[in-house]
Amino acid sequence: MVTHESAELRAKTYDDALKALGGLISGKKRGGGDTWEHAYDGMRVFLERLNLANSMHELKVVHVAGTKGKGSTCAMVDCILRQAGYKTGLFTSPHLVDVRERIRLNGRPVSKDVFLEHFWWCHARLQEKSDSEYGMAAYFRFLTLLAMRLFLEQKVDVAIMEVGLGGRLDATNCIRSPVVCGVASLGFDHMDVLGNTLPEIAREKAGIFKPGVPAYTVSQPPDALQAMQEVAERITTVLAEVPLLQQRFPNSKQLHMKLGGTHQLQNASLAVELAAAWEAGAGQHLPGHQEAAAARLEQLARNVLPDAYLQGIQSCEWPGRSQVVQANAGDESDRLTYYLDGAHTPESMATCAHWFADVSKAGADVAAQPGHSADGDLQRVLVFNCQQERNPESLLRPLYATLKQRQALPDQALFVVPDSSYASLAKAAATGVRDTSWQSHLASVWQAEASQDDNQGTTSQSTVPLPVRSLPTLGGQRSAVLPSLTETIKLLHRAVQDRPQRRVQVLVTGSLYIVGDMLRLLGRTPV
Repeated sequence: MVTHESAELRAKTYDDALKALGGLISGKKRGGGDTWEHAYDGMRVFLERLNLANSMHELKVVHVAGTKGKGSTCAMVDCILRQAGYKTGLFTSPHLVDVRERIRLNGRPVSKDVFLEHFWWCHARLQEKSDSEYGMAAYFRFLTLLAMRLFLEQKVDVAIMEVGLGGRLDATNCIRSPVVCGVASLGFDHMDVLGNTLPEIAREKAGIFKPGVPAYTVSQPPDALQAMQEVAERITTVLAEVPLLQQRFPNSKQLHMKLGGTHQLQNASLAVELAAAWEAGAGQHLPGHQEAAAARLEQLARNVLPDAYLQGIQSCEWPGRSQVVQANAGDESDRLTYYLDGAHTPESMATCAHWFADVSKAGADVAAQPGHSADGDLQRVLVFNCQQERNPESLLRPLYATLKQRQALPDQALFVVPDSSYASLAKAAATGVRDTSWQSHLASVWQAEASQDDNQGTTSQSTVPLPVRSLPTLGGQRSAVLPSLTETIKLLHRAVQDRPQRRVQVLVTGSLYIVGDMLRLLGRTPV
């Protein structure tokens, strides 16, 4: 029986797995109450069906929740502990291009062969044992189970697990005994599920805390921090607010991070505390690591950041977050720059705008040539899309306001239909006329902000649609709707080809999906 099953599964391709995985998307709207509670209870059942329930204690877990920055924090913890010599497993979401990005071994997406082996093993057993009460695990829960099975089989030293949504009822919270827990920066997101106030959201995030397990967080609004402290006290653990790296570690002041933006220093500060707590609670007890781990912990106690920690933070790259990509086609490669960030909450949009203002100005200063007019030759363009479950006003208003404040408003804003969405694993079929009604609504929101400036007489010079600065075919329009990213990229390349002295800086944001599609089309896929 086993031989027959193995032969059958070996015949299945990666595309077969993606099709099967796509079939696990429930299509149900996220919501609270009995449905979410029931789904969370199902994780215990699924663990038993996969014979994982009695093995979960073997995983030495770093568990991280938060509204923004939790993925970057997890990536930095992974880099730090790899630099320290540990074998790491990293589970994050969502993916940008390939689902295997969610499950990484030693920093690299798991290979197709290893993915397929464990995918079909889990799929077959869950399908065989499904019943009317708990059928197949839905998409995210299945991937969570797959990651934990894979990490156990690969015998990783540490499993770094990013919460998918919330914390208390998230699929990853089937982990009952993590080594350490962390909560990244909090904000307003998924309010239909998590609550309408920051304290309500904070309590859901703090739902990952466990008795006696140390917990850390970054600087939070007072009411959110108090709510998390109350959860920590109730379950008898201690929550500590971490200081910024430069405040604690003098030797970190010259830190040069590949991840841009001042907000990433806050994520790095949390990552250091989580990595240190994991080494103290688990790493220093692993064979072959005792002496080196003890030395690092001694340095940390003296407020000296160990080399492995410094190198881990400095080398960390996290695609689609504060990422700068040069065009790679022809002579315009140094004149067309993409700035990609998957911001999708009000707070993260403002953070993204500050980052773009900083790095785009630095890029303009470096790229400017003698005799070029910075005002006439430099053009900024926004490429934006967000999911229809989002409130576009809550995203575009802080983005516009912050860019205006930083004098980095785009000359044109392009609202583009993406190739991917949360409802599909593959590229959207480009057949027929694509529906652009949502993008038209986004453009109207942006235009309303610009018109309000016009009416108040406060429009900055950078928003005046001068013909010399206009993209081809747009006729000086301040905003436009485009049916595909492919067409958008062609338009941007023509903009620099038509004017040899023109430099174009493109901010791509609003969703990780549009960022992932852009990376794929630019040939910069993470896998």
